[in-house]
Parts: sequence; C-alpha cells; structure tokens
Amino acid sequence: MTKKTVLVDGFNLGLKKGSGIKTYGMTLLDAYQKLDYDVGILLDNHFAVGKDDIINEVNLFDQDEIRPVSRFNSTFFRYLKAASYVFRKRKGSLIVPKLVEPDPENYLSKVSGKKYHYIENISDVFNVANRLFALTGKITKIKVHKQPDIFHLTTPWPIQVKGAKTVITIHDLIPLKIPFTTLDLKKHFYQLFAWAAKSADLILAVSEHTKKDIMEIYQVPEEKIKVTYQSYKGGDTVVDQDDAVVYLKSKKLEVEKYILFVGNIEPKKNIKQLIRAFAYMKMGYKLAIVGHKAWMSDQQLVGLKSYLKKRDYVMLDYVTEEELKILYQNAFCMVFPSLYEGFGLPVLEAMHNNCPVICSNISSLPEVGGDAALYVNPYKYGEIRDQLQKLIINPDLRLEMIAKGKERVAFFSPENYAKRLQEAYDGLD
Repeated sequence: MTKKTVLVDGFNLGLKKGSGIKTYGMTLLDAYQKLDYDVGILLDNHFAVGKDDIINEVNLFDQDEIRPVSRFNSTFFRYLKAASYVFRKRKGSLIVPKLVEPDPENYLSKVSGKKYHYIENISDVFNVANRLFALTGKITKIKVHKQPDIFHLTTPWPIQVKGAKTVITIHDLIPLKIPFTTLDLKKHFYQLFAWAAKSADLILAVSEHTKKDIMEIYQVPEEKIKVTYQSYKGGDTVVDQDDAVVYLKSKKLEVEKYILFVGNIEPKKNIKQLIRAFAYMKMGYKLAIVGHKAWMSDQQLVGLKSYLKKRDYVMLDYVTEEELKILYQNAFCMVFPSLYEGFGLPVLEAMHNNCPVICSNISSLPEVGGDAALYVNPYKYGEIRDQLQKLIINPDLRLEMIAKGKERVAFFSPENYAKRLQEAYDGLD
C-alpha cells in the first residue's frame, strides 16, 4: 500500500514560543508518525530561497537575530509583492534536512527526519497570502516540488495546492462569537473562514461545539465536518523529582499549596474573575499564573494590586514544557475560567498530569472535562470561590477527581487521536 503524503502548514510550528495551534500541530505530527505517513512542512523562511541545498538548510535553521533586514520590507513593498501574485504561482525551495544538528530551542529542528521528512519553503507565503486575500479576495496558489495527497492547513490560510485534497482545521469562531475579546479584524476573519468552510474538501473541528458553530454561521453540511478533538503531547518530557523540588523552591511555591492558571493574559481567558475569587479564600494558598501578557492584559490583572499582596501570587509568563509539567503535577488544582474555548487544551493537560480541574461550564469545556472536572459560571467569581473552597475542605473529592481525570484522558490519547484522524482522512478517498 502506498504511503499517504501530507503537506502541513508550519506557520505555528515555526514559532519559538508555544501557542495552542502550535501544540495542535505537534500532536498532528505525532499522529502522522504513528500512521507512517510521508510528511512535508510548508514554511515561509525569507532566507532559504537560493539554489544551493546546503546553504538553504543552514539558513533555514540559523538564528533570526543575525539575519539582515531587507530594504524592501516596508508595508508598501509587502503589499506590492502580494498583489503581484494575482498573476503568478508561488514557488520555493525543497529542503530535506540532513546536515544541521538539532537545535534544542527549535521544535522543527529537533524533530526533523523523525516527524516530518521534507520542507517546501516559500518566502513569506503566509503573510503574502493573507494580504492578497485582503486586497483582492484571491487565493494564493503555490507550486510545490513534491505533490501531496493532502494539504492540511492547521488554521485557515488562503492557500491552495493544485491536485491535493484540502483539509482545514477550524479550532473556534471566537472573533464572531465573543468579538469583544479579540483584536482580529472581524470582517476579514469572517470572509477568510467563509472561504475555508466553502472550499475545503474536509473540515476538522476540535469539538462538537465548534462543529455546531461552523454549521450555524456558515451553513456547512454536517457530513463535511469531522470532529477529531485534540490530544496532549506525547511522553517525551520526563520530570526528575529532585529537579521539581528545586524548581518549585526557586519560584517560592510549595507542593499542593498553589492554585494554577495556564493561558495567555487576555480577556477571553477571564483571569480577572479568578483573581477576585482567590482574594476571598486564600487560606494559605498562592496563585501561580502561567501565561504571556497579551492584549488588554492590564485590565485582566488589575485585581492583583487591589485584591492581593505580592506574597499571594507568582507570575511566571512563558515556561518550558518540563517546567509546565512540574507545575501541573504539584498544583493543588488548576482553574480555567475561560469565556469561550474551541477545545481547552489546559484542561486536558492538567488531567493528564493528575491535576484536578475547575473550569467554565460553557462552550466546549464540558466536552473535554466530562465528569472529571468541577464547573462554574465564568461570569460569577463567587462560584469559582465556592468550588475552590469545596475542593479544599474535601480531600476525598480531590482524589476522586484525579482518578476520574485519568479515565477521561484515555479518550483523548495520542492513539485514539491518530485513529480519528485516519478515519477522517480515509473519507476523502
């Protein structure tokens, strides 16, 4: 039987720091490895565009800090370049990594040759495609060196590969459902996702709730959407307990004496209500906040100074996979009071690491948490406080939630995810 060849967009996979879609892409590559697919990554590197294969590979994995800035990098020239692709197809370089040693800080460098086999690199293809679509409504058609059976976009990009089945993952429609929480240009978002919903051969949704939103807003027939959910990252990261003790001490945290929050600091994640709830029930616990300060973060964190003392909380910003695992495994619980999620990966990650979860009772979160989580109305800080107090005074409930979490996680295992993905792809034949 011939191997399936899949080309995946690598925009988020190439990010230095994590994002929800990057994690999705990583679990996607894990699944491809289990399914023994021939996998390529579409990248947009500006420097790996020459005719020399060795220099292209070196440039692909070089440090951004030492790269020269092009004099033609102004907004005017970027839009002029985008408009030119109305009349021509994009073509780039084929790179098969084999020379450069793995960079521990670069995910695509670390897993090259293991979880993907080649790279189709087209300079600035993602941003140019977005600009072209915004200017003209046209789709960027790219010419690839190796024809894939499937072109999988992990989020909608207005890009097509002739002769390949197009699969597009839609994680959520948050800018349309709760527009006050995002900075997206809503008209552009609506039009781009409308194109994606109409033109894709297959749409993958990460929850039944997202599937319902897609059908409701874009009138997509149900049979065109497959719910594959999402998985957690594999067991590559192992925590040494002695290291965990040292790490927690360095952050002034004690085992099972802190409440954990994981997520960007922005309106949708709703940490403002958790801070208010925590102010009324500290009882010897700290609040550990793991998240990058994003848009409108000051409005979300205003309660830190008005409700809490400095000793009551720890701000950790971005942490490594190992550090996050330590934080999950040693927290009293994680609280995730999000106003809306397409999936809600921190809920699954917490349960995978034996960390009890309190989360919102809306959007997709009950699909993920099942009977293993405690639920709250995220608009009511009093409910968050009450569920925290309930868990604190009931040690048996906490142990029961950990046990149920283990059972719940099995449904989202990498093996089950790979199976759902293969069944969805097989429907394209």
